[in-house]
Amino acid sequence: MSLIDTSLQQLRRHFKIYLVTYLLLIGLLYSFAAIAEHFDISVAYFTRDPAITMYGHPFVGMVSNIGIIFWCAALAICFFCSVIQFKKGDPRVGRFLLFSGLFTLLLMLDDFLMFHEFVFPYSLGIPQAAVIVGYLVLVSLYFLIFGKLILTMEYSILLLACGLFALSLATDMWMPQSELQFLLEDGAKLFGIVTWLLFFARTGYIQTVKLIDK
Repeated sequence: MSLIDTSLQQLRRHFKIYLVTYLLLIGLLYSFAAIAEHFDISVAYFTRDPAITMYGHPFVGMVSNIGIIFWCAALAICFFCSVIQFKKGDPRVGRFLLFSGLFTLLLMLDDFLMFHEFVFPYSLGIPQAAVIVGYLVLVSLYFLIFGKLILTMEYSILLLACGLFALSLATDMWMPQSELQFLLEDGAKLFGIVTWLLFFARTGYIQTVKLIDK
């Protein structure tokens, strides 16, 4: 069978996957176009690079963008490894990784779209303090539900990540704005994100190796 025949066969085999994926992407682009028309703004605000749109320096938001990449890596690991656990491993670990992935997705969206800094307080009228309390409640429920399972893992890495996030939050709330404050706040957050990724990378690896060694 030629390469062309093989390619066509693969395309036919995965046609439904392509169809659903591209329809979702079309829906996403249509939503942005509709929002742009409703608020009478250029669709370029949604599609182009922020630095180009705002005539800014290409390094603007570099540390924040790097953090988003690490958030994405962590949630991808969580979702991928949760599927493996549900199919071949321990459903408890699968549920933990699934909910961890969803929680990571929420944190990533908050960081990426500035939920607690802009969307909730200015667009929805929900005070930033209330949003932060809501996140703390979610974290408490997360550890309450999965605490025993987490204690069987390398939990010190996860606790270190939470400590770094707390340091970033404390710096934001109680330290006056300055070059040092920005460096400490955003630096602690970046360290926290990378440590968060490290925990789930280690957890996913260890749990998957256990299945291979069985």
